[in-house]
Amino acid sequence: MAKPARAQTRAARAWFVANGDRERAHTTGVWTRPGPFEGADPVLCVAVDSGLLAQELSCNKEIYLSRLAYAGVAISDIRFSVRARPREEVKSVSKKKDAKPKPLPPLTESEMRQVAEATKGLPDGLRQSASQAMCASLRRNKANTSRKS
Repeated sequence: MAKPARAQTRAARAWFVANGDRERAHTTGVWTRPGPFEGADPVLCVAVDSGLLAQELSCNKEIYLSRLAYAGVAISDIRFSVRARPREEVKSVSKKKDAKPKPLPPLTESEMRQVAEATKGLPDGLRQSASQAMCASLRRNKANTSRKS
């Protein structure tokens, strides 16, 4: 079993990797706490800089849980809270908003079949959300891999 600090670091990294620029730009902290009962996976706590965004992310919680599961991180729940950014960080974040993100590369037919196979046993509503999340994650990974080359 992973040590708590190591599991927390892994969960925080997964949150930043599994999500887009918007979520990363507004996240002010990520940590885990024990699950709701003994033996349950931990709860991921994500602090963001806006109450409205915390509500929006809470509504899409299943997508984030799917992304984290796809990244290999077992989380029982995600809780969003509001925590303001330190003043000096606000200035640097606003400067980054001017940069336009590059379009993500498309998936190959093989990758699309992989996603379909991975989500085929899920209920309809969850299948669509999980499929979209997995496609976005794969496209982001392809973009990140091509930029490092």
